[in-house]
Amino acid sequence: MKICSIKILKEKRPLTLVLLFGCLAGYPGSFGAGAQAAPLLPPDVIVAQDSSGDFITITDAIASLEVTSSHRVVILIRDGVYTEQLVIERLNVTLRGESRKGTRIEFSIPKRYPDEKGPPLLGRGVVNVMADGVILEDLTVANTYPFRRHTFALFGRGTETLTQNCDFLAEGNDTVALWARGGGDYYHANCHFQGNIDFLCPRGWCYVTNSTFYEVDVKAVLWHDGGKDPGKKLVIKNSSFDGAKEYPLGRYPRDSQFYLLSCRFSANTGDILDSNAPDHPNEHFRWGRRVFFYNCHSEGGDARWHANNLETAAGAPDPEEITAAWTFGNRWNPERTDAPVVVEVKVGYPERVVEVVFSEPVTVRGNPVIMTKMGNVLRWSEVNGTDKLTFALLEPGDEPVELLLKGGIIFASGATTKFRPAKLDLGWK
Repeated sequence: MKICSIKILKEKRPLTLVLLFGCLAGYPGSFGAGAQAAPLLPPDVIVAQDSSGDFITITDAIASLEVTSSHRVVILIRDGVYTEQLVIERLNVTLRGESRKGTRIEFSIPKRYPDEKGPPLLGRGVVNVMADGVILEDLTVANTYPFRRHTFALFGRGTETLTQNCDFLAEGNDTVALWARGGGDYYHANCHFQGNIDFLCPRGWCYVTNSTFYEVDVKAVLWHDGGKDPGKKLVIKNSSFDGAKEYPLGRYPRDSQFYLLSCRFSANTGDILDSNAPDHPNEHFRWGRRVFFYNCHSEGGDARWHANNLETAAGAPDPEEITAAWTFGNRWNPERTDAPVVVEVKVGYPERVVEVVFSEPVTVRGNPVIMTKMGNVLRWSEVNGTDKLTFALLEPGDEPVELLLKGGIIFASGATTKFRPAKLDLGWK
């Protein structure tokens, strides 16, 4: 197909994009150029145990989703205790609780050894994230198995996993274990983590902010797999640590890299252990001890083990440089607030399809159409979740004039802490 590309900001003839909002509940009034983002995206699906929603169980709500689709879907879970084990295998799913304490997903599941028998399990954790771009917010996930074994609450193989305003609870090991193969990107904000040993144990790159940690016994809180890439890191900022007894902050039985900035430690918190480190570098220990602190304080008086030493880290970063985007090497910025924008309009020959290209993948709610110079209406192809909206068919000699969207919205599909509606103004002067 031959493509005629109309470059934004260079074409003198403007293509007007108009967003007409209908009466769809929850949408803000306008998203023209310079408009502010709405604070919360209304749900697509509602789960309620009293049958007032679309589904009674979260499992059924997830099963209703088309696995091959990539646009963002928001599942709102009304308050209640949901005794379920969940597996999310679809891209860009948001599980949002009605309230952090009131919406509770729990299941009793220890790690089984090869010779153990029991009922079939869906995965290692209570919630198993097996796809990219999954968001959990405003809820509690608890593994209620009462003994000290591996008791995953949140387990995952996907990347760009984001949790905010959540509690992750267990009495055993590896409460939150996000283990994308080769290492993934994970973001946690305003969360609470509880467990016995290694109960936050990411593989790859992880950023935690404004969160709390509680050790139920005497084991290490933190663990990090930073192998095979010296850039992998676990960054924790503005967070606090406490425990029932004296406990070490973390340990590293393999290459790891820890950054702790502006954190607070209880008086019974000890240093990150390196007792497993070998005397000489090997396949699993290439880069030595990499544990960095800045502006951290202990209850009852500061200790030497958490003295400032950020200047000894690779590149000697300033504290202000250490952000979520920095942690992920600018591959992903979950804290971004900018809007997706239209960057190009393409007309294909001979098929005469019109493509509106955005700066990033977007999700469409509603039914956008393109109006043409000759008064024709071009229908959207309904391919959702990519960076392109496709419309057909343009007659010979005709040209697109404006994009209309009635009773809907277009917004960024990616995992970010804020809902980011798209700007539909092409920006021509």
